[in-house]
Amino acid sequence: MVVLDPSSFATSAHTCTHIALRWAVDFVQQTIDGIAVLTLTVNEESEPLILDTRGLRIQAVHEKSDGQPLPFELGPEHPAFGSSLTINLFQVAPTKGASVAVAIRYTTSPDASAVQWLSLDQTAGKQHPYLFTQCQAIHARSLLPCQDTPAVKAPYSASVTVPEPLVALMSAKSVGQTASSGSIAYDFKQPVGVPAYLIALVVGPIVSRDISPRVRVWAEESVVDKAHYEFGETETMLSTAESLLGPYVWERYDLLVLPPSFPYGGMENPMLTFVTPTLLAGDRSLASVVAHEIAHSWTGNLVTNRTWEHFWLNEGFTVYVERLILGSMQGEQERQFDALDGLKALRDSVDAYGADHPFTHLVPNLKDADPDDAFSTVPYEKGFNFLFYLEQKLGGLAVFKGYLRAHVERFAYMSITTLQWRDFLYEYFQDKHAVLNAVDWAAWLDGPGMPPVANQFDDTLARAAHKLADSWSTSSGVPETASVFMDFTSGQKQEFLNKLLAGPVLPHTTLSSLDQSYSLSKSTNCEESFRWFQLSLRSDWPPAFPAVVEFVTRQGRMKYVRPLYRALHKCASAGRLAVETFLKHRAQYHNIASTMIAKDLGL
Repeated sequence: MVVLDPSSFATSAHTCTHIALRWAVDFVQQTIDGIAVLTLTVNEESEPLILDTRGLRIQAVHEKSDGQPLPFELGPEHPAFGSSLTINLFQVAPTKGASVAVAIRYTTSPDASAVQWLSLDQTAGKQHPYLFTQCQAIHARSLLPCQDTPAVKAPYSASVTVPEPLVALMSAKSVGQTASSGSIAYDFKQPVGVPAYLIALVVGPIVSRDISPRVRVWAEESVVDKAHYEFGETETMLSTAESLLGPYVWERYDLLVLPPSFPYGGMENPMLTFVTPTLLAGDRSLASVVAHEIAHSWTGNLVTNRTWEHFWLNEGFTVYVERLILGSMQGEQERQFDALDGLKALRDSVDAYGADHPFTHLVPNLKDADPDDAFSTVPYEKGFNFLFYLEQKLGGLAVFKGYLRAHVERFAYMSITTLQWRDFLYEYFQDKHAVLNAVDWAAWLDGPGMPPVANQFDDTLARAAHKLADSWSTSSGVPETASVFMDFTSGQKQEFLNKLLAGPVLPHTTLSSLDQSYSLSKSTNCEESFRWFQLSLRSDWPPAFPAVVEFVTRQGRMKYVRPLYRALHKCASAGRLAVETFLKHRAQYHNIASTMIAKDLGL
């Protein structure tokens, strides 16, 4: 009996092959009452079934076919991993290779880390409550007892009862609904095996609009038409990904725009990608972010890292594919420009951790570590840089595209390790072993800090943004070339502001001229607004304060609100404004964001 994953109690004695869920959502108690039926293949006789849990109240366990009660025991609680649930199967006496179904009745905790309950104030419509789940990395165990490791994939079905008039959706196909006495039971089926972290649920006042026969966007009524326009190119992105990686196996690709208080960027749940409403710029300038979530349909959801130590196989590959999609749609310069921006983000993460920190390894050791603590841009951007390096060494983009498709075909529906990935790389490039043998594998995979080789990217688009920024930094007024800003892509506008942020503090007169020239305080692009407000607050520029307050109170994405509250608080003339604004609007933030902002402000 072998433990499958350093972040899980589950062992190799039994493998889950199907999960059937029956849930009743209780908004008053903020709990989910459930029955989980796990169908298992027995790999080792006479061994107990060990599952992951966190905060679950286990009421009963029995064998599904005859209802025979099964002895169970919850282990001591680990601060990061929760408690093991050990179920003794000796009364069932299954033989090796046999299938056994175990039914577990339980209730989630109101504090379940996977389940986010939103009050009326935290929604766009402010008329109905809302919930969504976020199970990555190891939070599924707070939603259901399971083998909470990406090493195990299983199809699932579910029946979810919610109060009328709310709608329930899952990372699965909706196969029916039944109304009864003020509630509705929604039925779902996910025929493709998924790891537990990709089980997802949302319940709320949501409606939909079709983008194509297989793409639909869901959101609250006041947002759905904006979302329908913003993500209108999703089918094109999906078709581009198919041309690169092969058929899309998930049948549908739906997008869910979450309420304004959603504190994250997005989540690649199969058949139902969760995204932040901060992508709704009104001009599709941020919609390309969806390319990353689409890419996950192959790299991450179809081919999955076996443990979180190999997370780069999910995210490094996905960033690589995301940039291929963008390159196919917008040109190779755009792919490489985006890679330069990612390299800056990687450097920021390495600087934050320290160049020798073990979490800057591409394949970190996560024994006794919470995977969330190791989360950063390292697996994304260091992983991408490794793949780009290999692309250049092994024959260029055209050659590497063929390999990428073969990688997906070889490992589809599997969970793999870095060693398996490398073995197949050697197998595919049989005529290039000398090149592969020259790769410093230890430095790339196990070395800390920045990549051992600095890739060279086309910086044409970046140089144009930098040139304009330098003109503003050295000019006493509006530069003659100021108008070129209007022809920049959104990425170039962000890079222009990044360059100004990296330079000296700007005088108020320059900030005023910038705003008059480009209407930056009125931008509907959150990435541009975020950088502009950082630039303004660094100079303690009062005319920006009202726009900053409006920005941090109309959405709750932590990427934006935490740094801006901190920056506003540091301003000599706005420290009190930051505190008053937060206290006035605290109820509309997600509890995670609210707690972190309060700490940032010393409250």
